[in-house]
Amino acid sequence: MIDIIEFKSQRAKTKITMQNLKMTDRFYDKENKYVDAFLKEFKYWIWEVSYCQHTLGSFIIFSKNSKIEKISELNEDEIIEFKEVTKEIESILDKIDIFKPDRFNYWQMGNKLHHLHIHGFPRYAEPRIFDGREWIDKTWGKPPIWKTEDINKDLVIKVRDAIKPYL
Repeated sequence: MIDIIEFKSQRAKTKITMQNLKMTDRFYDKENKYVDAFLKEFKYWIWEVSYCQHTLGSFIIFSKNSKIEKISELNEDEIIEFKEVTKEIESILDKIDIFKPDRFNYWQMGNKLHHLHIHGFPRYAEPRIFDGREWIDKTWGKPPIWKTEDINKDLVIKVRDAIKPYL
């Protein structure tokens, strides 16, 4: 089944076609600025490509509960599913030749967006080639470099599209 969902924002009207997309309340993205990053919806979580590619394939896992700000506020079912979500993400990225990360790092900060979301960073001991560019994890073995600028939307779509066939 394919649903066509229209997201309206002040900036533009965007149409997106996604399989089994149920989530229409993007309370963590009120202007629907990042809808092209969507990968998968779970019962308690949403997986999206990060618009800040700190490392190649960086992603964000958003809690679907708008009232939760801290990990300590999660219930047991949400915690159990979070473990399943991270296992699935890691398994998928491990299968894709252009990714195949050597490690995964996770950060939960909530400094700007006061809603529980976890940043995922695939880590690479060796460079990767993606979209005609060499991606070097310059801080391999240390915390990743935090980037604050959004990358080109087309690159987010390419990362998303490289992952989608494995979902």
